[in-house]
Amino acid sequence: MSTQPGLEGVIPFRFQCQRSGRCCTGGTGYVWVEEEESDGLARALGATREEFEQRYLREVPDPNTGELRLSLMEGPGHAGGSGDSCALLVDGHHCTVYESRPRHCREYPFWPSILRDAESFEAARATCPGITPLPAPEVRARAFAELEALYRELDLEVDSHSPRCEMSGVCCRFEEAGHELFATALETDYTEHRHPTAPAPEAKGRCPYHVRGTCTARAGRPLGCRTYFCDPLTETALQELHEVFLARVRKIERTTGYPASYGPFPAQLRARGVGVQEEPS
Repeated sequence: MSTQPGLEGVIPFRFQCQRSGRCCTGGTGYVWVEEEESDGLARALGATREEFEQRYLREVPDPNTGELRLSLMEGPGHAGGSGDSCALLVDGHHCTVYESRPRHCREYPFWPSILRDAESFEAARATCPGITPLPAPEVRARAFAELEALYRELDLEVDSHSPRCEMSGVCCRFEEAGHELFATALETDYTEHRHPTAPAPEAKGRCPYHVRGTCTARAGRPLGCRTYFCDPLTETALQELHEVFLARVRKIERTTGYPASYGPFPAQLRARGVGVQEEPS
């Protein structure tokens, strides 16, 4: 299971970064940069440390301690930047130093203020689409029951089209099929509920339930799996069916109060600890 700090927050939540850039724009505050982080940030930009610090850093007092600290400047630092966004952000959502970003950025949204204060959590949730609060047990049970009924209806609808399946497993090897599987948080939670464990994915970005060419989570698989077939004769009909039933999944979220979010299925599973192997101690 996942050991995300958010699960222990004043309002328990899971987090999977959607690369929206919304946490890097708007509002006020500081992004702290430690002295030892400047070299990596400079290399990510192809600049010297001196060039990076002169262009992107400023020294300001920490509001909590009064200590002078280095903080990233606000834009525009690149084309597409704006005065109320990080200077390292391009086109409103692309971080130019993502792999080398400061620890302060890496730890978001698991900041003490967000974990301990409900008001701060709600402010972060309103900003960041990757934050998903955990539903209450009774909400979860009701939503799962409705989703199960919807899946049974969907499977009958799909069968009525008689799509051809060659059992090749290519549809689950996303890098070969050239597509990406998305799902709602409700669907992903249901899959995890039915199939709580899985080995590490056989390839980067692949579903961990795809093991040696076979799906090991057919009972709990999401809508996108149930409506995707390689058969070109039924492709259009099943795509239309997918949209109809996705709207109905969204309705289950609304009527039950289930927290709504949508994102890549493998990434959401990883955020829940499915297919994540513990490092040996």
